[in-house]
Amino acid sequence: MPNFDDQTIEVLFGADDAENEEPARFLAYFYFNRAYDSLVANLPIRILVGHKGVGKSALLRRAYLDDCEKKHPSIWIQSSDLSPIKDRVSAATEFSGRIEAWKREILIFLTTATVEQVFGQSPEENRTKIAAGSTQSLVKLLGKTLEEGERRGYRAAAINLYIDDIDRGWAAQQKDISNISALLNAMRDIAGIDRRIRFRIGLRSDVYFLVRTSDESTDKIERNVIWLRWNNDEILRLAAKRIETFFGGTPSNEDLAKIQQSQISQTVLSKVIDPTFRGLGHWSKRPIHVILTSLTRARPRDLVKLFQGAAKKAHAKNHQIISSEDLESSFQAYSQDRLQDVINEFRSELPEIEKLLLHMRPTKKQRRTAESYQFTTDQLSVKLQEIMGHVSLRFTNGRYVTPRSLIQFLYKIDFITARKEDLAGKIDRKYFDESRFLASEIVEFGYDWEIHPAYRWALQPQDIQDVIDSLRG
Repeated sequence: MPNFDDQTIEVLFGADDAENEEPARFLAYFYFNRAYDSLVANLPIRILVGHKGVGKSALLRRAYLDDCEKKHPSIWIQSSDLSPIKDRVSAATEFSGRIEAWKREILIFLTTATVEQVFGQSPEENRTKIAAGSTQSLVKLLGKTLEEGERRGYRAAAINLYIDDIDRGWAAQQKDISNISALLNAMRDIAGIDRRIRFRIGLRSDVYFLVRTSDESTDKIERNVIWLRWNNDEILRLAAKRIETFFGGTPSNEDLAKIQQSQISQTVLSKVIDPTFRGLGHWSKRPIHVILTSLTRARPRDLVKLFQGAAKKAHAKNHQIISSEDLESSFQAYSQDRLQDVINEFRSELPEIEKLLLHMRPTKKQRRTAESYQFTTDQLSVKLQEIMGHVSLRFTNGRYVTPRSLIQFLYKIDFITARKEDLAGKIDRKYFDESRFLASEIVEFGYDWEIHPAYRWALQPQDIQDVIDSLRG
């Protein structure tokens, strides 16, 4: 049985950020999401879009490592490299100037790095000379370097540039939107000149939507967008692969696909956690995978965080496996951290987001009902109108604040999910990335709304069991 110290927890469940994961461990547990094949397709531009925590960096890194293994020319641009580049791009006052600045900066960086990779020459020897060239001459030089690289044993006369964390420091201001939009246009221009220069970039979904709705030219790159989405079944199997590989197994995606979810609880998760939840209330005696996936926001990182928090509780009590008590005692901290995550992620778009979300907690009267976290559109509009009377709210981009625009915002950040129950009692739930127009200010689609379970203990910390009972629907 594992000893749940900090080092074991990280190796077992994985690091929070893929770029800092030990490569051998990362390759062993990587789970191939459906988006991976689209990412590595032989196309010049691939834009991976999704919320924080869905694994954009992991997919980009896996593709990059595969390129390195196959000796396919590839460059990973670091966040430290991006900062000075963004500063130089921002110096351009006109949008067209920013596009040209991005083109030059990308080509200078790519050509310098490729010359170093192919000829073994240091960047300092070449950057000044390379930077003196025109855009066209840089493209030609890069093309010749790739051809020489192919003669020297590289697999293909093409190069992949991986760009991650481009939205670090994002403030949702017009200059930020303009910078990202200019980058996307520059990528399209470069790929149009030479399709051997290929881009693989990750963008947060909120960043993409602000860029997409503010620049009409981005409709030309929409076909290159890959939406990174997970369902609960995939997230469960991802966790199973991490646990199995920790214990020396080598399961493939195909192997894991043959196992029923209930079997995963009994044969895989049981190696680290009690396969049956033994707490009180609605969840009593339910398979553990049902509880775990109920609390994730369709993001693999959420399940990792749940395991990490519960494992630390188990370690404090010298438990050899995570008990239901350990898991339950970690819910409040998990919920508070997820609430803080969403506040940090979207404060740039709505500065008073923390006050808005905390005011979404149920009233004393509402806490006594099973529907305390569920609303019709009219009920949610009334609640938000009341909040607007107590909190001054404004969107950074100048969008007018109304109850319906706030519903759209809460849906977009996955604080609320869309919910519809059919006559047989089956519940259909939708996230924003699955159906973005359900919160339209104009059209009603017949869906109600509920606050995601991941946030409920943060809103109602004094009533742990009441929150569990609120999850019965």
